[in-house]
Amino acid sequence: MLRLVLFLLGVVALATGLSWLADRPGLIGFNWEGYEGEISVFHAVVAFTLLLGMAMFIWSLIRSVWIGPAVLGRYFFRRRQKRGLDALSSGMIAIGAGDKANAMRYAVQARKTLPNEPLTHLLRAQAAQLTGDKATSRRIFESMLAQPDTEQLGLRGLFLEAQREGETEAARQFAERALTLNPQLAWSAEALFDLQCKQGDWPGALTSLASAKKHGHVEKQVADRRRAVLLTAQAQGLEDSDSEKAMSLAMEAHGLAPGLVPAAAIASRLLAARGNTSKAAKII
Repeated sequence: MLRLVLFLLGVVALATGLSWLADRPGLIGFNWEGYEGEISVFHAVVAFTLLLGMAMFIWSLIRSVWIGPAVLGRYFFRRRQKRGLDALSSGMIAIGAGDKANAMRYAVQARKTLPNEPLTHLLRAQAAQLTGDKATSRRIFESMLAQPDTEQLGLRGLFLEAQREGETEAARQFAERALTLNPQLAWSAEALFDLQCKQGDWPGALTSLASAKKHGHVEKQVADRRRAVLLTAQAQGLEDSDSEKAMSLAMEAHGLAPGLVPAAAIASRLLAARGNTSKAAKII
């Protein structure tokens, strides 16, 4: 609306100016290189306006030719980017639906149009997983480790691949690297803790638990319970070889979780062996 009003005002101003000139006739004389002549003021203004308009048109034409390749390049770039984003969106939908054929088709299209997009790598890896091509998916996840913006994603994918294949040690290394890279990752903290518990690495599990509690991955009550269980497991392994250390661990575990029967049993048994039956009875 504003543009229309400005255009009408411009037309009115131009018409008014031309009318003003038409009502005030006059002549302009010139002498140039031996040529003499006269022209009315009205015609001179009209000619100057036409020349100015022609000059602006020629400049616009030259400018269009000069910047044309860049404009054309930006057009094709935006078009290619849109096709790539559409392929990514459709590919993710196909992955979620379990559509192997379309997932692979869109993954190939996304690779052609957006080869450096992190989501393209993820789509290709998940499409390979969907089709059972484990070697390709692992290779893609490994290539992600070279870039800082995709390293965490690659570690997550390699961890899941190793876990599916039963490669416990490799899975643990990937989880440790991910946690070192970003302590805020909840999946790596939980995964590392579970693997350490399965391998009987109680000191390592205690360290992972403390880190998880520090970064808010585990609530305090749950963390205390887990620590008590880990301390009890340590005490159970040391009960015959180092009773002093075993009793210290069992007592700490009992303090953290009074309802944990194994901790109470170990602590009371070691206390009774020392002749401190009253304290042992109190624990029980």
